[in-house]
Order: sequence, then structure tokens, then C-alpha cells
Amino acid sequence: MRTTEPSAQEIKRGPRDPQKRRPRLTAAERAVLSANVAKAYVEDELTIRAVAEKYHVSYGLVRQLLLDAEVTLRTKRGTRPAAAKKAGHR
Repeated sequence: MRTTEPSAQEIKRGPRDPQKRRPRLTAAERAVLSANVAKAYVEDELTIRAVAEKYHVSYGLVRQLLLDAEVTLRTKRGTRPAAAKKAGHR
């Protein structure tokens, strides 16, 4: 029997909304999503964040799918090579 008082978690975070959490991906859905994500990242040259927005998934999931598919991740744009940093060049 549930009491009318909210739990400590509900007080801290608010009541849980069961509609906010999406169901887990099946292996087949994950494989299809992985292929689509890899194509968007490699061929369309979208950023991880743009791919996440396109497929309505988190940045972390996109990154993990790319790593699982053994896609080489691009470096951040605007970073300088290590040799230039050591030489003090801007």
C-alpha cells in the first residue's frame, strides 16, 4: 500500500514521468540505427550532435554506436596540432 507522502526521490527530482523514457532498442533496431548513424556521420559529414538530433537519440548513444561500428571519430574543429602548440605558434 502506497502512502500519500512523496518519497525522498520524488521530493528531490519530482514525480517520475513514465512517458519520458523511451523503450530499449532491440538488436535489429540497434543494427539499423547504427548503420544509419555511421552513414550520416561519415558520408554526410554531420557532427555527432547533429546526428543525435536527426535520429532523436542522445549524443552518448550516437558516439557509442559509432565506436561499436569502428568508425574513426573526427577531432574537434579548430584544435591545433601538438607540434604547433609546443613551438608556441598561433
